[in-house]
Amino acid sequence: MMRLAIFYLTLVLLLTITAPALTTVPLKAQASPVTFTVGWGAAPMDTLNPTAVTLYDGGAYVVMHAIYDTLVMADVNGNPIPGLAQSWSYSNSTTIIFNLVHNATWHDGQPFAADDVVYTVNTYLAHSELPIMRLYVENVKSITAVDPYTVQINLINADATFIGELLPAMYIIPKHIWQDISNFTSYTNSNPVGTGPFKFVSWGGVNTYVQLVANTNYFLGPPHIDQLVIRYFTSYNAMALAVQSGEIDYAGPLFPPSIVPTLTSATGIEVVTRPDQRYYYFCFNGYPQGSGNPTLRDVRVRLALSHAINNTELAQVTWAGYATPQNTVMPLTFANWVNPNIKAYDFNLNEAAQMLDSAGYKVGSDGIRVSPNGVKLSYKLEVPSDYAEEYRAAQVIANWWKQIGVEATPQIVDTGTLGDEVVSWKHDTFIWVWSVGEIIGPDYFLSMFRSTEAQPAPNGGLSDSGFNNSMYDQLYVAQEQATDPAQRQTIIWQMEQILHDNAVYVPLYDPLAVQAFRSDKFTGLPSGSLPPLNQYASNNLFLSITPISTPVQTTQTTTSVSTTAQPAPTGMSTETIVGVVAVIIIIIVAAAALSRRRKGEPTKAQ
Repeated sequence: MMRLAIFYLTLVLLLTITAPALTTVPLKAQASPVTFTVGWGAAPMDTLNPTAVTLYDGGAYVVMHAIYDTLVMADVNGNPIPGLAQSWSYSNSTTIIFNLVHNATWHDGQPFAADDVVYTVNTYLAHSELPIMRLYVENVKSITAVDPYTVQINLINADATFIGELLPAMYIIPKHIWQDISNFTSYTNSNPVGTGPFKFVSWGGVNTYVQLVANTNYFLGPPHIDQLVIRYFTSYNAMALAVQSGEIDYAGPLFPPSIVPTLTSATGIEVVTRPDQRYYYFCFNGYPQGSGNPTLRDVRVRLALSHAINNTELAQVTWAGYATPQNTVMPLTFANWVNPNIKAYDFNLNEAAQMLDSAGYKVGSDGIRVSPNGVKLSYKLEVPSDYAEEYRAAQVIANWWKQIGVEATPQIVDTGTLGDEVVSWKHDTFIWVWSVGEIIGPDYFLSMFRSTEAQPAPNGGLSDSGFNNSMYDQLYVAQEQATDPAQRQTIIWQMEQILHDNAVYVPLYDPLAVQAFRSDKFTGLPSGSLPPLNQYASNNLFLSITPISTPVQTTQTTTSVSTTAQPAPTGMSTETIVGVVAVIIIIIVAAAALSRRRKGEPTKAQ
């Protein structure tokens, strides 16, 4: 009995000695997943189908670029860089050989190969109902797989836009999944599989959120974040508050200047401003068969009215210094294609009035000018409701025109209603914006002035001015086929001069893209001329963003509870662990021996 008591006393002492170490054994060092949350406050997210996106699905493009890859990508300045094609070369002006990467895999583990590229291009060629993807292959004559990692594309005509402006927008889709799809535009693609840097997790529905997880096997290297969440906002104010509170880490693509004070009032937020791929413009309806005011078909009237618009003052009035006055139809982001010889129409109300006098447009008894055949120079000046901030600019223009005997009636119109009005050529004048959809480069901003674009869709539909000029049409084709950049630049500058001389538009300004970044939580903001968050090359942001280091969290187990505050333990050394284990083994063996001896002793009478 005495020996048993001594044993239990020893056991208690040993447990007391080893208890502090036993309570601090770390089970596993476990860092919380790094989530980068983006707020998107522009065009909607309404599809997971890369073949069904339209020009107006900016919110979807951001997601598509994270999930899917393209043969050629765009760098931070919009220049073409290798994507799924690691290199390419021209055999002649219409034959291109693409050498594909060997280490890309689809998110379901299947290998990426040339057959996927051939299937993608042939699918886009065969399905004319696809809203956008078909446009990127219109000049493709054929495509063949030379071997598992080489494809050859044959073009119909030489094409200066194919590599740098079209391919960075053309998503490659997996043949092994899509070959069983019959109706491409109605396919929901509820679990999209791509080769991109992020894998799909969930979508909350139209204009809610999309959750993605890092593709750790990405062929260009894994992202520095574990999860990417994109949230969609319909209110700039709400999105700004979400940045302030830390709910989101980056917000864009475009904050109005009025929100900037809200963003700068909080610590830890960096306001990012860069030129955008868009410009605002004043449009005249000069379509001969339209029902707008016919006096606008007279280039002399358009030129006179253009001299009564001061885009420098309007940029300040509307954008409070966050916009640059623009003189051509080319966004300032594309500096090489902006004709530096074109200056803004000289703002001179006296000169504008004299030009109208010389053209025979005399001031009537009511103070409004009248054409030689009796039509008043009285116009609707409309602003789409999505860009209501431009209403102030419309009011200022109306005041200037009033001083030269021209009546303009500013009005905000539902965006869809105004779009219908423009398509049916019922408008007079308006202020609107052209922005790049999925094509980065000059071609898109020149295309809407082709004569064919005044025709109804699908043969046209981009024109809102009704401009018709055979020389311009010829130059448009020439610039498309000019593979020499210097030659193409000369042609494009000539095209811009034609538009300026005919006062087709009055280019107004190129606003800066105002975005917000939680620089206290992340680093790695990409440099370059493009806004970091944009629907064309968002992977530059998602791949470079890196969390600022935070302490690693650990999970620990305890065998006792102490009410005394002690310094945080750092765990046991290897020697300590071995010693504790040895003690436990000795105790177990000793207990077993004592148990056997107890069973062998004679039982005492009670």
